[in-house]
Amino acid sequence: MSVSTPASTVSTPVSTVSTSASTVSSHIAGILVDAALSAGAGTDRIAQLLGWDPELLRDRSFRIPVGDVSRLWGLLYTLAGPRAGVLAADRAEHGRLYVWDYLISNAPTLADGLREAARFNTTICDPKVGLEVIEDGSLLTARYFDLPHREPLDALVREFAAVVTARRAVAGFGDAGIPVRVEFSHSAPADRGYLVRALGTGNIHFDQPRDAITFLGTGAPVRPNDPLLQGILREHAERMLESGDPEPPWLEAFRRVLRARLSDRATGGARLDEVAKRLGVSERTLQRRLADHRTTWRVELETVRRDLAIALLRNGSDSIQSIALQLGYRDHRVLARAFRRWTGQSPAGFRRAIAN
Repeated sequence: MSVSTPASTVSTPVSTVSTSASTVSSHIAGILVDAALSAGAGTDRIAQLLGWDPELLRDRSFRIPVGDVSRLWGLLYTLAGPRAGVLAADRAEHGRLYVWDYLISNAPTLADGLREAARFNTTICDPKVGLEVIEDGSLLTARYFDLPHREPLDALVREFAAVVTARRAVAGFGDAGIPVRVEFSHSAPADRGYLVRALGTGNIHFDQPRDAITFLGTGAPVRPNDPLLQGILREHAERMLESGDPEPPWLEAFRRVLRARLSDRATGGARLDEVAKRLGVSERTLQRRLADHRTTWRVELETVRRDLAIALLRNGSDSIQSIALQLGYRDHRVLARAFRRWTGQSPAGFRRAIAN
């Protein structure tokens, strides 16, 4: 997305690389889970809130629905109040944001590092979130926009983003990374001292038209850097964006439970209430979560039934009636109608074709 700026400025637009909408990297979600744990939330409470095991966040390839991330921010706000954004930033040690961190810290100048951060912001953020870098004379400004959360969570996210950006700048470029001005579009908290300490400056302004953090670009040192390593990091970030996103962890957890229920001969199919209970949520919450992922119980059930029916007919010797009952159908005739709809063949015809 390109943003026009006055002729006297040089603007680095945010990345336009496509990725699945309304998801956030597992790195961000992992930081929020750690912050919630440090604030007193138990693992069970977090799992219940999300409907999936937080251990799945160990997989760096996962992208988390923004709705789940909002739930984590809501939990943090309940536990820590307005300071929750800085609490989360405290858990975001250098390296927690993976390649994004190293693109900044390996850059030769602060301006170059912030440009890399803007270009590959989507590796950690919702693709709708923008990060623009503007150079205007001696000033270097990073501006975030289109943050997806509502009040009061939006203030937490803005403060988290500003503190993480400032700390990455200081880690890479020393005192030159201390901001000279910070702007927030939300109202000032009752006590802004925690932000002064976290950002290293008292020049913080609220109720502004933008969310921005400004540095003195002319004072930033030019450091020796490894351009080959920077190229490798950039290529890796590009592959992350181009490879597409795997299924979010909640949806994968749901499908794993559903497959397990249908694979168990003793269960005789899978019911909505049973799967919801296994996931630790209500039936209504389960259906709402499926809707959030643009799918339904019926669609998911039919998909797993189809895949299991094909696998059982191809690899097993069970009767078609037995397979029908295992998959939760009343009898083999109902399975036959569904199987013909899926494949254009009867179960018996499919099995004969495989045998031949």
